[in-house]
Amino acid sequence: MEFKKIFSDQLDHCYAIMRLKALGRDFVVVASEENQPCYAYDLDNQFKKTTVWPSVGGTMTLVPIPGTLNFLATQKFYPGFNSRQCRIVKETFTGQGWEQSIVGEFPYIHRFDIIPQPDSAAYWYVGCSIANSKQFTEDWSDPGKVWVGTYDDQKAQITALHALKSRITKNHGYHRMNDYSLITGAEGIFRLDYPTKNHDWCLQQLASHETSDLAAADLNNDGQLEYLTIEGFHGSHLRMYDANFNTIATSKTLTPFGHAIWGGEINGQNCFLFGWRAGEQGLELITDTALTTELIGTHLGPSNVTVYEKNKQQYLLAANREANELAIYQISAE
Repeated sequence: MEFKKIFSDQLDHCYAIMRLKALGRDFVVVASEENQPCYAYDLDNQFKKTTVWPSVGGTMTLVPIPGTLNFLATQKFYPGFNSRQCRIVKETFTGQGWEQSIVGEFPYIHRFDIIPQPDSAAYWYVGCSIANSKQFTEDWSDPGKVWVGTYDDQKAQITALHALKSRITKNHGYHRMNDYSLITGAEGIFRLDYPTKNHDWCLQQLASHETSDLAAADLNNDGQLEYLTIEGFHGSHLRMYDANFNTIATSKTLTPFGHAIWGGEINGQNCFLFGWRAGEQGLELITDTALTTELIGTHLGPSNVTVYEKNKQQYLLAANREANELAIYQISAE
């Protein structure tokens, strides 16, 4: 496959990315993990740039509110991981830009999500804290928690907030599946089932290898998912699991500070994207369970990547953190 860069813009320590499409408008959004701006780019108007907010970044997660051009975001997740002042804000689209309101303070929340509740206008809230408290940046003695509750979008409030019993050290990765979520940390990979009429929230362990982040895709086209994981916290190796979390393969080449990961279909082929932020700071395509790779580029150091489609053409959106660059690549068969 060929990845041709068609657009780039500079943003210091760019980190979180999102496609935001609704109500006949279409944007990509990028925010910095430092005290820097958040920008939106109009995909229908030659990437016209709008400043969503000018400063107070520290943004780890962007979450669209379905059916709207509004979204939620974390802010103040700095310095480093010592982020007691972390908060969640709501950005409301005005037709020209976005107006901000503060949902509340949520210390150490690194990833979060809102999940539509069946037959309800409300959402479930899931917030994953990377730690519960810290005396200094590298203090991991008080493990993170999985916080759950209800998000009311009309009031922009999270209610019934409580932590589940299990604690997860260096709780970093989160991936929403069809009807549950996967959460990762030093203790491994966990499945979070949402409440129903018959059971409450349920968090169960699926694998025990320390895991930073993961993605899912059906590489074999057999109807069963494979899972690609970054081994260790910001680790230097990959591990491939089958649908039952049995190890298929582990990578042999060092990829230090693994961070960006995505799984899905590109040009009719199920595959993974993976990027790392140290060493050669590469971004690569993985097409099989033997972890065969195709290098897309180096000296990029992506923090997050995703693939989106517009007008029957696929594009790669990348926050190339170490290059301080937001980049969009057009994807085509070679």
